[in-house]
Amino acid sequence: MNKDLICITAHCPNEEKRRVLHNLVLSLQSIRKDFDLMVISHTPVTFDVQENVDWVVFDRDNELLTDWKYQNQPWFSPHEGKHIQSVFFGVGNTYLTLHKQLITGYGHAKTFGYNKVHFIEYDAYFSDHTEFYDNSRILDEYDAVMYTKKDALFEINLQFGIGNFHSVKISTLSDKAFYFNREMILNELEESSEKTTEKRTQDLYGENGNKIFFKDHNVITKNGNILRIVDFHKGEFEMQWAVPFYDQTTDNIDFIVWNDSSDKPCNIVVILNDDKIIKFSNLEKFNWSISSLGKPNDVKNIKIIINDKLKNNITLDESNIEMFKKTNFVKYGKS
Repeated sequence: MNKDLICITAHCPNEEKRRVLHNLVLSLQSIRKDFDLMVISHTPVTFDVQENVDWVVFDRDNELLTDWKYQNQPWFSPHEGKHIQSVFFGVGNTYLTLHKQLITGYGHAKTFGYNKVHFIEYDAYFSDHTEFYDNSRILDEYDAVMYTKKDALFEINLQFGIGNFHSVKISTLSDKAFYFNREMILNELEESSEKTTEKRTQDLYGENGNKIFFKDHNVITKNGNILRIVDFHKGEFEMQWAVPFYDQTTDNIDFIVWNDSSDKPCNIVVILNDDKIIKFSNLEKFNWSISSLGKPNDVKNIKIIINDKLKNNITLDESNIEMFKKTNFVKYGKS
């Protein structure tokens, strides 16, 4: 197969997201002489997309992991030397479903003779296609290309190559990448300190001494390209960071709010044990605040309301308090 394959992973349950996918596919039409297009989706794909790509795979299974032990722990640094991590950042972990999509792409490419595959997510738009051609050239010498982001204060930080654009050479990819074993992947996820698809993908790409070429993620969005049009983690909420965490230096459960995305001020209400109300009012974009909830034995229930919508209802007791401490905490010093 002389062409490369571009695999678009998708989940488009509403009209807005279907339109985003369609626009992405249209933005790639001018390079189809060199790249075939494939959509791998957990929702049915509309005909206007089908007629503009070469392959479509629909997988109905879209399992969302909600158990705390499987959740990723994004971190936020309100100031130098303080890193807060929490499993209550988003709505669940798509680790299994995303890896099924990647495995489907790897297997399809291998079966039909594609040696270079470029994975992108559906919520993107490409006015400039330089990165696809440049990555294809790099894969002549390297086994994978990934994009990294430097850690920064007041930003969501990633320790591994980003998940919404990466390229890989199929002929040198580890055999492990081609098989889906749910229980094995769940065990692997539970035992890992980093519960992200990005880490597993980077680990797979680097197995057997394979060489990964790393780029700065900012090069993707040059010349009008757009990534992450849809924020899955945010869901129906205007902001994400309204979470409790354990501070072992004080033996307190604290609560942080950080308006990471909403241009409009947000109002956050925390109801503690159904008898105490803590308010964070008119929180402007990129502002943050921390308040103490109390000792672990005194915190039994935390209800979190953002702009009059219930985000979380967390019950704590002897059966889960240690897991809470393990998965929601603050680290001091350099990360």
